[in-house]
Amino acid sequence: MTTMIVLGGNMYDDSTIEHFLKDAAAIGYEGVEIRGVGELKDGHISQERAEQIKSLLVGYRLTPINLSLFVGNFACNTEEENHEEFLKWERYLDFASTIGCGMMRLNPGFQHSDEVSKEDFAKAVKWFQQCADAANSRNIRAVIEMHHGTLCDHADSSIAFVEAVGRSNVGLIMDPVNLYQVPTDYGIATIQRLKPYLLNVHIKDIVKLQGNQYPWAFEYSDYVPHIGRYHRVIPKQGKQDEQYFCHRLINQGGIDWYEVFRGLKQIGYNGYLTVESVSKPGSDLPVHTELAQQCYNDVQHLLSVTKSNVNV
Repeated sequence: MTTMIVLGGNMYDDSTIEHFLKDAAAIGYEGVEIRGVGELKDGHISQERAEQIKSLLVGYRLTPINLSLFVGNFACNTEEENHEEFLKWERYLDFASTIGCGMMRLNPGFQHSDEVSKEDFAKAVKWFQQCADAANSRNIRAVIEMHHGTLCDHADSSIAFVEAVGRSNVGLIMDPVNLYQVPTDYGIATIQRLKPYLLNVHIKDIVKLQGNQYPWAFEYSDYVPHIGRYHRVIPKQGKQDEQYFCHRLINQGGIDWYEVFRGLKQIGYNGYLTVESVSKPGSDLPVHTELAQQCYNDVQHLLSVTKSNVNV
């Protein structure tokens, strides 16, 4: 299994791009996944600033592998809103082309896959195709992050949507934490099914709690408070049971990362492994540089165990 270890920008949402890139390079990450938040929100990025970021990437010898964007949500929007999302996508395409980034995340819709109407599904496919075609003209891939509460919330729905779009530059990001919260399978059998579509794997960890007594617990409720800052969310119909989770260091939560890495090795995965751990100042987890270093060590450990285990 030959992969590139990438640092995602999640843990630097409250910091600067300069801080993020400096840490990534110093620790030994080969690539970065840049988040569409803060100064990059909505894609209004001057050419001068884009060139500055490109210079930093070149100077640090970092590959920008993906823009982790809050764009799309086509199934849940009006046609006018989707046109605005397409224009936003085009702005990000300009930025990605400038810095040499080959993938951009695009969301089909924040609605459960088993509750979307045929009309809204078709609308999401249509707009996704337009965005993928615009990206393809720049040699950029449009990638979907498998995520609870979306049209791509498990293997079946994710594969069905990619095949409905029918574009060669469209693929998937598998995030076992997101699938753990559905809950749905993220192990070897699922990874084998995803092989033709898999372009990136997000790595972080959480654990399900019995209650909300832990000070840093967060509730699962279609992630409305979090995602609602960027997208219109259509929550699951009917009352949902209260579920609480908290962030943990990689391989210290509820995700069986040994199973995931065995599955990736079995399919000969040679894509990206992107650290997407999150923490907040004051929580039990470290932040920024310390967390990025710990995560790098954790991923290296998982890779070494997978490589040395002859039974995988």
